[in-house]
Amino acid sequence: MRTLSIIGLETAQRPPLGASSIRQLARLGTVVRWPGLIFAAILSLAVTPKSSLGLGAVLVWVAVYNGWGMIAIARADDSQILRIGRALTLIDTVSYFLVLFVFGGVGGSTSIYAAYILLIVWLVAYDGAEGAILSVAIFVVGIIALHAALRASFGLEFPTKDVLLWSLIMVVAGAILAAYDRIVVGGVLPSTVPSAAAAIASNGGHAGTTVPLTSAVPAVRLSRREQEVLKLVADGCSNSMIASRLHLSENTIKTYVENLLSRLNARNRAEAVAAASRQNLI
Repeated sequence: MRTLSIIGLETAQRPPLGASSIRQLARLGTVVRWPGLIFAAILSLAVTPKSSLGLGAVLVWVAVYNGWGMIAIARADDSQILRIGRALTLIDTVSYFLVLFVFGGVGGSTSIYAAYILLIVWLVAYDGAEGAILSVAIFVVGIIALHAALRASFGLEFPTKDVLLWSLIMVVAGAILAAYDRIVVGGVLPSTVPSAAAAIASNGGHAGTTVPLTSAVPAVRLSRREQEVLKLVADGCSNSMIASRLHLSENTIKTYVENLLSRLNARNRAEAVAAASRQNLI
């Protein structure tokens, strides 16, 4: 996705998570959904749903796609895991509004909307600032559609103030989470090693002093699998050789290599190895 580059905010992007981190995040999502189902069932004891049959259908729907997700995550290779994790979270956003509809807006209480922030967290983790933009856009459209449907189906009043208030809250939450994600995951914290220009300036404008770089903090964080691929690339192995050694498909290795080139801002393998060496990644 290139939304940010279109509006001139490329600096807001950060390197994508490694495949192993995405897999763990997707697995965590499948674990969290089960307590969510239990909560929805318990909530039906306190707030009578508009349709018990509808609630049962939604709960079965969530259980089915969560079960599918557990199987798909276990079987997916590293090139597929992001699509699966993202798809499951997007389905969650639809299911979230279906639950709210079945409960008729949860008895007029709007505090349940805060639960949507968890979905923003997941999409930000997958796609950074673009995930925040997407999740907030889904919420705004979803909450308007929800109350329009409640008004058409049950004659409930459209709460304009609540819709505006919670839309604003989600915009702020998305912006905060995207900024936090950029700092922590993107590794944009200031390096402890001065740049060459700063070193020259602090040396009275003389460039004769050598600045040690051995303590430099890596600007890119790699997963264990990415480090393995990078090391084999540095050893001069081809994609097929790397695939054979790591017991992965050649297409998966190709994806890893392409991601490494992008994250290291390199045009070819040699530049990637040189950049990784400068950042103490190999």
